[in-house]
Amino acid sequence: MKRILLLVFLVISVFSYADSIQQGCVKTRGRMIDGNHVPGQGLPGSIVSIKDRTAIGVKNSNGTFSFPVTDNQFHVDSVKKKDYVLLDADVASKTYTHTADTLFFVMETPEQILQDKLATERRLRRSLQAKLQTRENELDSLIAIQKISQEEYQQSLQKLYAEQSENDKLISDMAERYSTLDYDQMDEFYRQISYYIEQCEFTKADSLLKTRGDVNKQIEEELQRGQVIDKKKKVLRRAEVVHQCSIDELAKRCYSYYENYKMQYQNDSALFYLEQRLRLDTLNVQWMIEMIEFFNVYIADYPKALQYCNRALNISLNQYGEMHNATATIYSLVGEVYFSEGDFKKALDYFEKIRVIREQLLDEMHMDRAEIYANIGGIYAMYNKIDSAMIYYDKSLSIYASMQDPKTAKDLATLYNNIGYLYGVQYNLDKQQEYYEKALEIRKKIYDNISPDLVVSYNNLANLYLRKKDMENALVNVKKGLEMALTLYGEKHPAVARCYLNMGSVYLDMEDYTKAIEIYKKSLVIVEKLGLDISAETGRIHNQLGNAYANMKDYETAIIHFEKSLTIEIEVFGGSHYRVAIARANIGAVYLYVKDYTRALEHSLAALTTLKQQLGDSHPTTARVYIGLAEIYSDMNDLRNALQYYEKALVIYEQKYSSDNGDLIDLKKSIGDVNKRLSQKLE
Repeated sequence: MKRILLLVFLVISVFSYADSIQQGCVKTRGRMIDGNHVPGQGLPGSIVSIKDRTAIGVKNSNGTFSFPVTDNQFHVDSVKKKDYVLLDADVASKTYTHTADTLFFVMETPEQILQDKLATERRLRRSLQAKLQTRENELDSLIAIQKISQEEYQQSLQKLYAEQSENDKLISDMAERYSTLDYDQMDEFYRQISYYIEQCEFTKADSLLKTRGDVNKQIEEELQRGQVIDKKKKVLRRAEVVHQCSIDELAKRCYSYYENYKMQYQNDSALFYLEQRLRLDTLNVQWMIEMIEFFNVYIADYPKALQYCNRALNISLNQYGEMHNATATIYSLVGEVYFSEGDFKKALDYFEKIRVIREQLLDEMHMDRAEIYANIGGIYAMYNKIDSAMIYYDKSLSIYASMQDPKTAKDLATLYNNIGYLYGVQYNLDKQQEYYEKALEIRKKIYDNISPDLVVSYNNLANLYLRKKDMENALVNVKKGLEMALTLYGEKHPAVARCYLNMGSVYLDMEDYTKAIEIYKKSLVIVEKLGLDISAETGRIHNQLGNAYANMKDYETAIIHFEKSLTIEIEVFGGSHYRVAIARANIGAVYLYVKDYTRALEHSLAALTTLKQQLGDSHPTTARVYIGLAEIYSDMNDLRNALQYYEKALVIYEQKYSSDNGDLIDLKKSIGDVNKRLSQKLE
């Protein structure tokens, strides 16, 4: 699954690993003193060197530390602390597999190690010497009472002294083991056993061991039990093979049902069989990905999509860790769902995570890097950060251009679409049309007659023709998009709501206000049923309803919708976005109609400040606000200010439009009227 976010002009659509943490501890060994367990002490200031990572300095007083594991394995190069050595040198310079358990490195000073070893040796030697003396005394008693012969006596002594000689190695080995034994990492039972042995209290150790039963009998029982288990395992393995074959066949059948219903645009039935397939293997991340895509694109159930995203992400993080392409794919899905919901900030957070992963894992010209650059560019485009958006789009386009791979044609079409959107924001309508038509041309070659991408292309072209005042082509394209969207999704889907929204805008410009309001309300019902009360779509619908009511001179209702639009736009985009400015300008225009000049100026001037920051002084949208301010001042009979703002708008219009443009002609007429009134006033 590789997808780029698809931008619709003034409408939003979607087309299309946290690191595993290893815990560790550097400490002295735990001991047994007078039969009581005394835990070891942490060693802050230790340095743990992990291959291909910066050395870890242990800072915690208890000696604990942690570090991220990008793969499932890591290699410890060394563990060091001044004046200390590792009790087990083999634990360093070793490869480990990531585990949820804490990795312990036990260190002591050489002096302490020697002291512990000598103390253990002393106890063992004294114990064995005492046993030797006891045995010699027993043999002396036996020969004294003539229970054994002189020959037997001498043979027994020779054997006893030979055993004593062999005990030297045993004592050395035992002293080595018990002087380095960490009692912290033992349970209480074996802690006591080891303590008794270390103290040479072998009878107590033997008695405690016998409390667990006859070990020889238990060994025989477990061996017999193991044989039974082995037989059952063979039967189980055969059953598992048959079971897996059945699972695979059922999964294929479910997927075939899904494809069959999807091709008939029966989305609920298609989804049912995706869910049935996932029941067969609830940990299958790829199947979850397909579920998420279907929820996001066709069903538009974003909360449900996010539930599956979280499940898939947890599985991927546990299996692969954060720095893995599988995890990046899940992050991409999460970002797409948040984008579909209109939560662009969260979407950008996830896309930035993906960017970091993919820039570390993939070659510079890899198509997955092109995808994430395009998606980040899309977020910046929605926030009207044109320069940042174009930087990322250029990065993406350079990768796709270098590949010239037919497999990337779909993504290239989406990128063309998004670049066209960006030109639309800049009011370069010819460039916008060029890129929209490039996108449509590619999509017509990829798809036969119908697809979500074609719906977006027709919607975008409808918006473009609407802005060019070509109502005939606008209506033709929006009807194509609506018919296709209804076939693909049914009535309850954001794409259908967007088609209604665009169709309503066509009728609005055709001055059929009643028809426009009827269609806008259809769009509003859909997004509200989908729980998208706060979204870019909903903000625009209320804005367009406000326009329709204002044109019908129902200013009270217009104000209600414009105020709702303003609240939503601020929630979605923040207070300094150009769409917020447009909502304020519209509110200012309505207050002009009801002669509330104070509020009209307040909203219009606030809109102008934002637009100059966001779009600049020479943008047609800024020019329209200049005209709105001129009309307010003209109505207030402040003709000099009116003329000043009209003339600012004229400079922009003359740069953007040909001399026969209707808006330019109307503007010049308004300037002429103000000049005439001003001349009359001066006379």
